[in-house]
Amino acid sequence: MKRDCPVFDFHVHLYPDHLAGKAVGGLAPRFGNPPAFDGTVGGMKANLAESGIRCALNLPVATKASQVDSINAWAAANNRGPVFSLATVHPHTPDIPGTLAAAKAAGFKGVKLHPEYQEFVLEDPCVTPVWETCLELGLFVFLHAGGERVFSPPYRSSPSSVASVLARYPGLTVVAAHLGGFQMWDESEEVLVGKNLYLDLSHTFSWMPAEQIVRIVKNHGADKILFGSDAPWQTPANVLEAFLLQPFTETEQKRILWDNAARLLSLPGPAGKSSVNASA
Repeated sequence: MKRDCPVFDFHVHLYPDHLAGKAVGGLAPRFGNPPAFDGTVGGMKANLAESGIRCALNLPVATKASQVDSINAWAAANNRGPVFSLATVHPHTPDIPGTLAAAKAAGFKGVKLHPEYQEFVLEDPCVTPVWETCLELGLFVFLHAGGERVFSPPYRSSPSSVASVLARYPGLTVVAAHLGGFQMWDESEEVLVGKNLYLDLSHTFSWMPAEQIVRIVKNHGADKILFGSDAPWQTPANVLEAFLLQPFTETEQKRILWDNAARLLSLPGPAGKSSVNASA
């Protein structure tokens, strides 16, 4: 389990201190497993120190348009490292271009969308301003993709619907979670692997055959794969241990664990030698 590079956990979910207990407590029974920590920024920082993971990226999701401004204000205050954050936007936000321009001005590099929690499909015209504005502003879009543990089918996204977005907006930078579609990995291999998007590893280890994970990563290219744990719903150290057991080269490890995240977030310093650390 050799590792000669820092680690960036590119997929975590955190909540303001006054809401974390309710949010995590309400979701834990639906996920069916206890959280790795309390879901706060402080809890994440403690977990990073304990696990030896250097940084994490929070992926906030506004379930109502009215929540967007307050969530983004909180996320902006917690976007300094070692915990970073994306912005949120809701498909029914009244002024999507203005909201995304404000997010860009606040220093966010991308936005998170979650079709299940936000109740939309990727083909919905209400999402068109998100795709178009993110493309114009150079913001990347981080998409939940495929099935979802706390929802039931039919699901609102799939690898094929992600592929459709890529076809319509070829210049858009997209990250598709869960290797392109949770529990839809055969379809992801067929329609997404090799295309111009990033895939993350969250909720894949122990959920799909390890040989399929390795095959997808090798065929898609390590320069387009991101390490992610989905904390607090998975334990980052355990996910990292599972990753390091796989037959990836040191170069592949470095790209997946750090370089790709550093590039997407424009971290200071050469990839793998960033000045960002736990005391930042």
